[in-house]
Amino acid sequence: MNFFSLLRMETCRLLRTRFTWAAVLLTIVLPVAGFWNYNALADSLSGITIGNPAFAGAFYGAILFAILTASSFHNKRRFRTDVITDSIHSPFHMAAAQALSLLFTALAAQTVMLIVWLPYTAARLGDVFSIKLYLSVYLGVMLPALCFSVLFTASAYQVTRRFDLTLVLFAAFMLLSHTVWHENWLLRWVNPPLAYISDVFGNNRKLMSVGYNRLFWVFTLTGLWSLSFLCVRRYGKGLFGSASRNIRKAYIPVVAAALAFSGGFAYAAQPFLDNSPELISDFSGIFLSSSEVGHISCESIHVNAKPNLSTGRFFATASYSLKNISGECQTISFGINPGYRILSAMVNGQQVAFRDLADDDMNMKTIEVDLPADAEIELIVEYGGFPTEWNIAALHQGGPEISRDYIYLTNADFSPNSTTLSIDRELFTFTADIELPEGMVPILFGTGTAEMLEAGVGGIVPWRLTNNSSSIILYAGNYVSHRIDAAGIDVEFIYSQKHSRALSEFDVDSIIRNVFEYCTQRIGKLSFMAGDTLKLIEIGSFGGGYAGLGSSVMGEDSFSAHRLSDRYTGAGGGEVLAHEIIHQWWGLGNMFDESESDGLWSAEGLTVYTTYRLMKELYGEDYAIANYVDIWRREVDDYYNNFYVRNPEYFDVLPETYRANIINGFANMRRYCEMPLMILKAEGMVGGEDAFDKILYEIFNRELNDDFSNYLLSYEIFLEYCGLKKEDLRLG
Repeated sequence: MNFFSLLRMETCRLLRTRFTWAAVLLTIVLPVAGFWNYNALADSLSGITIGNPAFAGAFYGAILFAILTASSFHNKRRFRTDVITDSIHSPFHMAAAQALSLLFTALAAQTVMLIVWLPYTAARLGDVFSIKLYLSVYLGVMLPALCFSVLFTASAYQVTRRFDLTLVLFAAFMLLSHTVWHENWLLRWVNPPLAYISDVFGNNRKLMSVGYNRLFWVFTLTGLWSLSFLCVRRYGKGLFGSASRNIRKAYIPVVAAALAFSGGFAYAAQPFLDNSPELISDFSGIFLSSSEVGHISCESIHVNAKPNLSTGRFFATASYSLKNISGECQTISFGINPGYRILSAMVNGQQVAFRDLADDDMNMKTIEVDLPADAEIELIVEYGGFPTEWNIAALHQGGPEISRDYIYLTNADFSPNSTTLSIDRELFTFTADIELPEGMVPILFGTGTAEMLEAGVGGIVPWRLTNNSSSIILYAGNYVSHRIDAAGIDVEFIYSQKHSRALSEFDVDSIIRNVFEYCTQRIGKLSFMAGDTLKLIEIGSFGGGYAGLGSSVMGEDSFSAHRLSDRYTGAGGGEVLAHEIIHQWWGLGNMFDESESDGLWSAEGLTVYTTYRLMKELYGEDYAIANYVDIWRREVDDYYNNFYVRNPEYFDVLPETYRANIINGFANMRRYCEMPLMILKAEGMVGGEDAFDKILYEIFNRELNDDFSNYLLSYEIFLEYCGLKKEDLRLG
């Protein structure tokens, strides 16, 4: 009987057992656990509907298939049928057929699961559903976990030949992924580092990272499985006796060594993260150069950008129009993404020397270029590669992003950036040409503009990007925009087309207008606007945003259907959206020092309070009290009535895991309910709403100290302006 006939026979035997069918049925059902006890991805609808079920299926499915694998291998020894089968078939062929039949079973179970869950997932996600994302997440997270479980368990059993010890080793292997290896994104085999799944922008970068994690483990575990064939028992001998004979089959150690080497190479050569030191350096030490700033001035920069949307790689040519006023040869330094290589450097048509210092630091490395003494210099730098991410973001990889769905490139990710060049911002221009697919619109952070050069040909549209800064922050996606006149401010609201329906339901124009009019009058004018204009941009990230001259960005989670139903931030979707926009003042207009007051103090407290005040003005006191204050009080009362809060001596003796779960369970409630109640109490103690509004205006518009010690708004600064002490605002 050849191997393929043996494999078919072994697969049929496996599928005749009740335990196998139970495992298959449970695998189909397991993702439901992601809706109630696995909620690591809770910031997007896709994360909740696809990500959490996939991770739950991976975790429980790995355990299930480990038991199935150990049982399948052990049954032959348990019932002594191995004596018969080994006399008929090669023990090596039998061991391989057993493992492969289990892998086929895992694939079949996953296939059925995908078919069963598809209608529900598509209906739940609606406009943001993507079949590509659905398949990518499940086939990148859950299916490999099942297969890795089979490979490791089969390897462990072939070494130990004991059912109990095999499962103990598997439990240790799984525990490592959740404990010791938790901070290492490549070693997490059952819970790969997928911290966020975008609903409306790109996930290509994150999924590529997950795929690379899976590739590393394919090499490593197939290598381990190959090596375990040395331990296949033969001729009635034990572990070492069999190994001494099996090693004569030279292909076994050779294949195992090749696969192990491939795994080690994949680990060492990963292309996603840079090699920055763990300690964050002082910015003043970046871009040291033999040339003094001012000797070389830059009049203009032009970049011809060629992103590869299929591979996520970026290639470009940057042309610098320079003046050398020193009359001497100079060396200038550029900062560039560590994943890029300089392919060539030319000055006035001649190749010149350049050096890649490979000094990765804060996701940037230094390139030095030697310039001649010529007064007029045209420097052309050709560069490209796969943009790496700062290694401190290993577990939350999300940018830079280059895909057909979304592009996000910042500063040195887009072009070499130099601090050794003198620039006259009034005369300087930065232009870039880039070709994008139809439907993908480029947006520049700040005051930069994007202009379509001509109508698209063959589905490709050429764009000209223009900026008055020496670098560009570029977003590109399925953006739509419109302008809103709010409190005399020209607000350009730019968001994903996939969120158009959700935003139209809440009359976003009126919400933005109401928020800007209220906050500008009561709190103050935003400082990061360009005159009286502001671009409000939705981007493909989660958790807050940032602002600069003329632009403010907000993570897409601010507009997700899940977030718009958050009862802590508003009574309805429109009010939640108002809450998110108010963060332009409390969170961006004023950054917060969150290291004080037991984790209570954050931008959320004043933002929730301001939302309440806005709704009180719009809908009346009764509405605001019923939908805000009463909810705060109810949640806080429940908190103070909690057994462990009332009896901290019992809380202190709980295991650390239980304490963490309790603390995390109360964290949001305290920031979104307890802190607003404390602020409301402060309002009453300082003399009412009018007096408190004056205090908030003073806080928001306060002058910074010479040492910037009040740059972050701390709880102490808030209390100082109110003339209160911490004890005055305590509740309960």
